[in-house]
Order: sequence, then structure tokens, then C-alpha cells
Amino acid sequence: MWTPVKVVKISGNSMAPYAKDGDYAVSTKFFFSIAPGDVLVFRSPVDGTILIKRVRNLETSGEGTKFFMEGDNRMRSTDSNTFGTIAKKSIIGKVIFIARQKRAEPA
Repeated sequence: MWTPVKVVKISGNSMAPYAKDGDYAVSTKFFFSIAPGDVLVFRSPVDGTILIKRVRNLETSGEGTKFFMEGDNRMRSTDSNTFGTIAKKSIIGKVIFIARQKRAEPA
């Protein structure tokens, strides 16, 4: 079923501190442009898993625009440094909100 909004639970800390393990990313399919700095939900070109990463660069060629994606926590991120650029058709949505998981207060 097609929906204008997609909610994805974040697994791992590749986007910390922006988003952490257990948080939820709310994304929309209604966006008019993608620019460096935007955070996207997309399917991995390697195995189709859903990933959340930040756009670092756009590469335009005769085949269209490709996006170079990186996690904010580069030491813990599998991203375009590993699998290369992604095509626009892989994009599920642009993140518009992060819902934080309630974390235990320190003692």
C-alpha cells in the first residue's frame, strides 16, 4: 500500500549523534529537491536493506543523478564509501523528523 509517510526504526549508531539505535526516522515521499546535508531513507544497492544516511555529494551524468551517502558516525557506517553511489530510484523518502526513543536516566 502506498503511503506518503514512512516510519523506520533505526538499528545501529551509524547516524549518531543525529539519530541513535532505537530512534524512529519519519520520512516523506513528497520532496522537490535533494541537496547535500539532507538525510534520506533508501534501499541498499548491495542487499536491499533499508538504510538511513546523509547526502554528502551529488553526481550528475547522462544516466541521471547519483547520490553519495555517508553516515554521520563514519567509524560505524556502511555507506557509499563501501557500496558506491545510489540511484534516485533507491530512495524511499527524505527524513523530516527523528522520534527519540526514551532512554533511561543516568543514576
